[in-house]
Order: sequence, then structure tokens, then C-alpha cells
Amino acid sequence: MMQAFLKCILKVSPICIVLSCDCMVTAKGTVLDADSKLPLEGVLVRNLIDSEEGEKTKSDGVFDKVEIGRARGKCPEFNLEFSKEGYFSDTVFIESTQLQIIYLKQNK
Repeated sequence: MMQAFLKCILKVSPICIVLSCDCMVTAKGTVLDADSKLPLEGVLVRNLIDSEEGEKTKSDGVFDKVEIGRARGKCPEFNLEFSKEGYFSDTVFIESTQLQIIYLKQNK
């Protein structure tokens, strides 16, 4: 009886593990000045879909966002807003995990 129970559990448990996994989505890239093509430090990067506070790019202009969603719900999406004082803001819907290059134009 116990062996039959264990065989049943071993057949079903991998399915349970797969069903309980989360969906992880990443968005990575660099924000550059549109004219000089130099990295921009201090660009606020916010995901507009979940109303988060956001994070600022470092001196190399790099951003790296990770979102985790529930397996039964839909995977997270990235509708990222890039903003910095003295520059026009830009909003980009990220659909791929490829490295993104975002160019911000100065607000002269």
C-alpha cells in the first residue's frame, strides 16, 4: 500500500512543482544621451504597469529590472518610463529579453 502511494506521489509531484513556479521577466539595457551617445546617470526608470517608485541608473547608464509573477496569473509586463531633469521623458513597452538601448533627447 505504501509503495503504491509513493509511486503516485512521485508521478504527481513534478506536476505540482511546475504549476507552482513563478514567471520571471527581466528588462536590461543602457540609457544614452541621444546626441553624445554617452551613458546617462540618474535616469529614473519606472514600470508604469505596477506603479512602482522606480530606480535610477548609475554612472554607466545601465538599468536592470526583474519582475516575478504568479504562475496562474499572467507574466509581468514592462512599460518602462525613463525620465531625467533636462531631458524629454520616454516610455517603452519591453517585449523581449534582449538588451535595450534607450536614447533620451535633451530638452533645450
